[in-house]
Amino acid sequence: MYVFIHKEFHPQVWTPMQPNRLLWAAFVALLATNSTSGYSQARPPADSAFWAGFRWRQIGPANMAGRITDVEGIPSPSRTFYVAAAAGGIWKTTNGGTTFRPVFDDQRVISMGDIAIAPSDTSIIWAGTGEEDSRNSISPGGGIYKSTNGGRSWQLMGLEKTQAIGRIVVHPTNPDIVYVAAVGHPWNSNPERGLYKTTNGGRSWRRVKFISNKAGFVDIVMHPRDPNVLFASSWERVRGSYFLQSGGPGSALWKSTDGGESWTEVKGGGFPETTKGRIGIDIARSNPEVMYALVEAAAAQKGGRPLSGLYRSADGGRSWTFMNNRNVRPFYYSQVRVDPADPNRVYWSSTPVNVSRDGGKTIGNATVGLHVDHHAMWIDPKNPNHFIVGNDGGIGITWDGGGTYDFVNTIPLGQFYEVSYNMAIPYRVCGGLQDNGSWCGPSRTASGDITNHHWASVNGGDGFFTQQDPRDPNIVYAESQGGNVARINVATGERTALRRPNWRDRTKVIEDSILIEQPDTSQALTPEKAQRIQALRARMAVDSAANDVRFNWNTPFVLSPHAPTTLYVGSNRVLKSTERGENLVPISPDLTTRDSMRIRISTAATGGVTPDLTGAETYSTIVALVESPLRRGMLFVGTDDGNVWLSPDDGRSWQPLHGRFLGLAPKSYVRRIEPSRHDANTFYVAFDRHRDGDYSPYLYVTNNGGRSFRSIAGGLPRGGPDFLHVIREDPVNPDLLFVGTDVGLFLSLDRGRSWRKFMNGMPTVPVHDLQIHPRDRELIAGTHGRSIWIVDIAPLQQLRQGRLAAAPVLFEPKPALQYGSPFTGGESAGHKTFEGRSPQYGAEITYYLAGAGLALRARREHGSRSSIPGETRSRR
Repeated sequence: MYVFIHKEFHPQVWTPMQPNRLLWAAFVALLATNSTSGYSQARPPADSAFWAGFRWRQIGPANMAGRITDVEGIPSPSRTFYVAAAAGGIWKTTNGGTTFRPVFDDQRVISMGDIAIAPSDTSIIWAGTGEEDSRNSISPGGGIYKSTNGGRSWQLMGLEKTQAIGRIVVHPTNPDIVYVAAVGHPWNSNPERGLYKTTNGGRSWRRVKFISNKAGFVDIVMHPRDPNVLFASSWERVRGSYFLQSGGPGSALWKSTDGGESWTEVKGGGFPETTKGRIGIDIARSNPEVMYALVEAAAAQKGGRPLSGLYRSADGGRSWTFMNNRNVRPFYYSQVRVDPADPNRVYWSSTPVNVSRDGGKTIGNATVGLHVDHHAMWIDPKNPNHFIVGNDGGIGITWDGGGTYDFVNTIPLGQFYEVSYNMAIPYRVCGGLQDNGSWCGPSRTASGDITNHHWASVNGGDGFFTQQDPRDPNIVYAESQGGNVARINVATGERTALRRPNWRDRTKVIEDSILIEQPDTSQALTPEKAQRIQALRARMAVDSAANDVRFNWNTPFVLSPHAPTTLYVGSNRVLKSTERGENLVPISPDLTTRDSMRIRISTAATGGVTPDLTGAETYSTIVALVESPLRRGMLFVGTDDGNVWLSPDDGRSWQPLHGRFLGLAPKSYVRRIEPSRHDANTFYVAFDRHRDGDYSPYLYVTNNGGRSFRSIAGGLPRGGPDFLHVIREDPVNPDLLFVGTDVGLFLSLDRGRSWRKFMNGMPTVPVHDLQIHPRDRELIAGTHGRSIWIVDIAPLQQLRQGRLAAAPVLFEPKPALQYGSPFTGGESAGHKTFEGRSPQYGAEITYYLAGAGLALRARREHGSRSSIPGETRSRR
């Protein structure tokens, strides 16, 4: 038997580099006397007890929650409801939202599209994976799951290749009859999309309606009095690396009167006949003749008014009346719900939730005071004033018809893109989130748990990269979408927006010089002045091109590890400042492919039926940027259109490396470049092709400065959404690598020759970023759906060639840190709180025992020392 145990002791006084020497010596001697075998043999650390010692702890935050795709509840008087998160699984409450527990953490995928509760047996829950809201950061799903015990356990019931499920409807009296609207692959066409039905509880499925490889189904609703009558909406849509196309000939509204066996398209009678996109539908329970459809539709003629908006039918769908044109970003929202008791009270989603009490003629805001971007709504059929909404910032619960809301910020659903750390004691973690800005909080506390009190927002917009000054813990750099970077002093609140190069500024200066040469345009120019003006205009063209910059939605920027006042920012060029972000100047040419067609579509023609020019698709930009930690001025750049560059001289020259990656398709998105901290000629490049419908992992390494690369992705999982987001090399152990994929985290102890899952205590979740704290020897994971996690990796850093001695091993302890915590909170908050795990305060000893384990905690308090044999603490 092998036991991996993590202990700690509490000396009265210590420094970061000097653990208590007497206790340390005593512990080493005690461990040696209990040794039963020598160090002559070595073995790989394959046993479960060793790996069980590495347990991830979540530190939050939960303040802002995250994107919700569905909410479903059991009617009153029950207080049970379920929340489906975009990339955070399913959460269940049985007390009206006071406490939640996750119920879908260990499945193959965690991206959720829709959930449904069987009306005749509320212990039966269906979960459709794969978010249907086609934003640029969605994660694909992997089929439909079923629980027969209220979410305690789940069984995969098929439809794995659908990848995105928009709606599930269960028969009101027969829980074995289920309909599934499968949107299909978000990033390419596939034949498995369509409308599915089972009559045997999911043991088998029939596709009862198929449109095309490009058009799936996104919504379906059942007549409240006749379950054989159904309406379903098909949606033709595809998202690519540089565009979104919502709408096409496959989008339509369909009706069945025989339980889905045959379908007729709803046409005429006032329903729009132009090209359509996404359609949301609902039927009034109190009067099923009343229906509403939220339709994305093109104009009848070029330049005319789009026909998008809310439509109402008073005769069961035979005729329709256009009520209003409020239909914001239909590809992202398009949810419509009717009050169960009032057919004229209708809700539909956009940035807020719109409400109308007269069938759609007039509009109000139903979600004042909540986050925006709404995707989910459940109305209690027995108490219509009680409903729950879900948006990009979690859920809101109302008991008075939307007059007031309770915002539940206890579920850690943060969708982080990138994270960073500083060198304070304890160190602080910052990161940027989808639609929730940038937040900072502590990695641990001196006492108690980490709560929402400890976290603070430091920047707005969609948050992406953050950087923290290693010398001044008060300075944080953060950005919002499109490369808008700011420098923030978190102690004073001072915020400085960093100006980006602008071709107009240079043009104005040169135009002034031209005016000086020719103040009177009616006078003829001398040959000398004409020549000078010609030179100025030529310079204007060159300078305008050099300062015409494009920024990715998620713009990379880094502080130099050699000089933290130096900042590099990636656009389509590399920009540099030596003044903490002031006076950014280009130090490279355009490093992208400059694909003019894709650039034009991404910036001026994306969206489909409804243009969506938010900058989310901006193409031919730098997406990976880093400086070597070993060689000052050695820069590495990767672009979203497949280019990889190396500059050995701080941008004066650039060496192209693209084309040297065997087995890689052209224009593959460069997800990360990781230069080694041990060898200047070694670096790693991770590519991500999921935007082209390829979910395989692509990871390469070079040991000769980029002259050649070899793949080290062979041992990583594939067959699902296994594409890579991040690669990190350990700063202490060159054999130790970590990668984050869209469904988890893996490590290698042999430089990528083999890989193993490394997620003890962490749910299935997209891992978008990893950082390794050099002093505290902790791995920090920024997940896109379950906030931030930390694990102690000091013992792994001390393994060599992936092997562990057979005899007891006493690992070198981490630096012991003495610190206090600022005062935060303190009220008795009841049970409606978030509590992130903090390690117990004190110095830590980690050892590995063969045979019977020995557990010891020693502490010194107020000058005394005590030993407590047999006392253990779990690594959480």
